[in-house]
Amino acid sequence: MEIEKVSIVKCKTYNQKQVDSAVKKALILIDFKFKKNMNVLIKPNVVGSFPHKQIACTTNPKIIESVCKILKKNKCNIIIGDSPFTNPEQSFKASGIDKVAKKYGKVIIFEQSKLIDIKDKKAKVLKNFKMSSMLKDVDLIINMPKLKTHTLTKYTGAIKNLYGCIPGGIKQQLHNKAQGDEKFSDILIDIYQNVKPELNIMDGVIGMEGEGPTSGNSVNSGVIMASKNSIALDIACSKMIGYNPKDICAIKHAIDRKLYPDYKFELVGDKLPKLNFKKPTLNEMKNSRKMIKGLFKETPIICDTTKCVKCGLCAKRCPAHAIILKPYPTIDKKKCIRCFCCMEICPQHAIFLKQN
Repeated sequence: MEIEKVSIVKCKTYNQKQVDSAVKKALILIDFKFKKNMNVLIKPNVVGSFPHKQIACTTNPKIIESVCKILKKNKCNIIIGDSPFTNPEQSFKASGIDKVAKKYGKVIIFEQSKLIDIKDKKAKVLKNFKMSSMLKDVDLIINMPKLKTHTLTKYTGAIKNLYGCIPGGIKQQLHNKAQGDEKFSDILIDIYQNVKPELNIMDGVIGMEGEGPTSGNSVNSGVIMASKNSIALDIACSKMIGYNPKDICAIKHAIDRKLYPDYKFELVGDKLPKLNFKKPTLNEMKNSRKMIKGLFKETPIICDTTKCVKCGLCAKRCPAHAIILKPYPTIDKKKCIRCFCCMEICPQHAIFLKQN
């Protein structure tokens, strides 16, 4: 297996002309050419509806529109699909992607489409799971993640974005099935080896640092990146934001399974910047010399009652049923599996890890 090219193009704003130019250049640099009359599925990161942090949470519609323009020139049929954790229709609307989809094609919410059984004897965890038939019916899958840190997996990019291919509430069940970063990342690779998008485009114009994928702070990272290989793109991106790619479990598992030859990539285009994103709280604690052994496992998840609107989404979506409303959310430590879904899903960012 050859070392894959990863292109990087500077793009400081979401001005449509600048984005169009950057996307076009990023694809030329990796020698990607579209065929005519294809059925194409675009898989963005539509994580949910977060009014205060939407621009840093989800794949920007301007970048998706740039790709759609190129696809239309090649007379392709365009489908934009995802399975947001909560309220899919509202999530697509809040992101602005619904307008792009109506203009160039259509939206598919995976759990609302025909589901098929995927059987994989080589999988570590998901030897049999359900997925939208659309992922197997199209000619090309374009994976379009967002550049972010992640409380559980440290970094979320091209590989992690494919978790959205799992329909609806099944995602909750999988968190129970594979607890912790190591086992959960095995699930991510099980999904990846059954989807394997042929084109990956990273929205890094504005990224998110800290408590990603939804509660962190926005960063003007100013890049658009592309690769034919999801793993190569993640190796480059994780390194760019200040991680050792060998410390990202999903990347490590992919290489251990011989899905990619090494931690190397061929960079084409602009120079890879050193962005050094602020890391999630748990990640910082694990790396601290002053950390008491096991402390990060006991760090409480708490609710800021001044922000909480008592919507109950956290309790409703908790895979372990560890949250009780009294009337504000309280977490049962004995039941909690530390998946941090409650932090990810809260629209008010009221749930967080207490920093000692």
